[in-house]
Amino acid sequence: MKKKLLSSTLLALSLALGCAVPAMADSRKVVTLGADLTTEQQNTMMRYFGVTSDAVDMIYITNTDERNHLGSYVPIEQIGTHTFSCALVSPTSSGGIQVKTANLSWVTCNMIASTLSTSGVTNCQVVAASPFVVSGTGALTGVIMAYENANRTTLDATKVDLANQELVVTGTLANDVGQSQATAVINETKLQVIENNITDIGEINNIINNVSNDYNVTVNPDQTQQIAALMSEIAQQEYDIVQLKATLERVQANVAADAGASAEVQQAAEDAAVKAEAAAAEANAQTQEAEQSGGFLSNLFGGGSDTEQTESEESILDNTNVEALEEAAGGLTVNEGDTTSTVQEQAEEQQAQSEDFGIPAATGDDSFTVDTPQELPADEGETIQTDPAAVDGTEPETTAVDGVASEPELKEEDLTDPTKKALYDEVKSGLEDTIKTTISDESGTVVSLSDSAATELPKMLEEHLLKILVKGVDAVAQEEAADTSVPAGIDVMLETAVDAPDKHYEDAQLAQMDRYVRKLVFWDPKEILADSYLEESDEIFLYNQIMKVLEKAYKVEPETETVGETVEEMPAPAEEAPAEEIPAAEDAVDPAADEFADFVEETGSF
Repeated sequence: MKKKLLSSTLLALSLALGCAVPAMADSRKVVTLGADLTTEQQNTMMRYFGVTSDAVDMIYITNTDERNHLGSYVPIEQIGTHTFSCALVSPTSSGGIQVKTANLSWVTCNMIASTLSTSGVTNCQVVAASPFVVSGTGALTGVIMAYENANRTTLDATKVDLANQELVVTGTLANDVGQSQATAVINETKLQVIENNITDIGEINNIINNVSNDYNVTVNPDQTQQIAALMSEIAQQEYDIVQLKATLERVQANVAADAGASAEVQQAAEDAAVKAEAAAAEANAQTQEAEQSGGFLSNLFGGGSDTEQTESEESILDNTNVEALEEAAGGLTVNEGDTTSTVQEQAEEQQAQSEDFGIPAATGDDSFTVDTPQELPADEGETIQTDPAAVDGTEPETTAVDGVASEPELKEEDLTDPTKKALYDEVKSGLEDTIKTTISDESGTVVSLSDSAATELPKMLEEHLLKILVKGVDAVAQEEAADTSVPAGIDVMLETAVDAPDKHYEDAQLAQMDRYVRKLVFWDPKEILADSYLEESDEIFLYNQIMKVLEKAYKVEPETETVGETVEEMPAPAEEAPAEEIPAAEDAVDPAADEFADFVEETGSF
């Protein structure tokens, strides 16, 4: 009788302490593997995660799972037919949402952290990756399923639904303004809406406008309406605001610099993140103290020793084996991105690597990059190089090369001729409208660029045009001839004639720009397109899109047939069989270049 009474008492206490003793005691790391990976690729991911199958629970994510999660917001044909994204998830009792990614070219670690917060997750560690580069849009599906399995719980279906919507809305906005900018706008808007419990559409519209202005982002009326509708629904949900702020403020601090925020806004974001993290840590400490006050009952139900064990365990973000991915990539370097570094730590890391190797470190945007070992020729690998000045926001100083002081950087104010200024403004506007993270035309062809490429490419083209207009074609041609980034004796025009036959532009300025565009796109000496992984047909398409902008500005009549517009249109030499040399039409990107075009990356597979 006493035994039965004790059992009943323990049962009642366990139910009463249910919220104080979450599934942490029973939680277990969970690995999700894309169901379409080969056995070898699955083994590669397990080595990368640093776990063995007997130490984790395993879930295989299918394309059906993706369709069930995203099918309400993305056309089924856009989701694709294969799933490759993988994840390792470990629930934690504190620390907010920490995410690391590798080989994901579109979904960022900060994007995952922000959308997970919408699903109701407060504390969790996530590593999302693939054995090869994919867009990563299927990552959230696996992460949420893994979290529910690991934590022995089911997340609120409405919140998960809103999280999926948020991923799509953020990705759609990113197509126009960039990944970091889109994440900054969505994340900060969500933070203000939830913190102040704002559900009024008009007030939310004002927040969106104010936040987008802070990051110098233009959000069109349709996008504003879409974001406001989503935020209004999110605001109606219940969240642990203290824990949620810790994640959202850290995400905001992570993306502020890349999103173009001023130094003041960056510092404010970092201060807010530190304050929010401290508040969340204090709240966690108070909760644990309350749980442990139960003495032996706390230990009996897992509130003591299991929590301490969990906190003492090594972070899964620190346990990844990037060499496993590099081995699978044929020895090429794979960069990882995460949400754990502060803005200052990221800047110091970038500066240190810049000084040691002349190549700045990844900026935390989790883009997959391939670095060329310095002893190898450039064609055996690829490297992304960015302006080191961007690390600390300072202007680049005038330096000396071979004992000769370099000339000061030209500015738009140096362009005093009204006619030239009008031409420059037209080209600048055309390039900004054309070169984005997703470029498409009326035929349905779609080419995707990385954030850095979409930013740097138009900037370099505008600077070169400004130099031609201010200094003259002859002076610029002499500088180009002395350019050491292209091996001596190489004629870029001849080298690229197969991809883009010379149109023999009559205007000398346009002809000079043509040479420069060819060098940037096809030769890519500065490797600004390295992390975009363009195929030959993509490069041809990008070249033609840029030249269309220039031809329009220089009043060149469009040809009835664009030579080299795509690989399919290039005439094959008589002695070759065109069928084997020309990529099949089905290899091209799906022609439905709508607002969800980003989801067809990697041949429609995730």
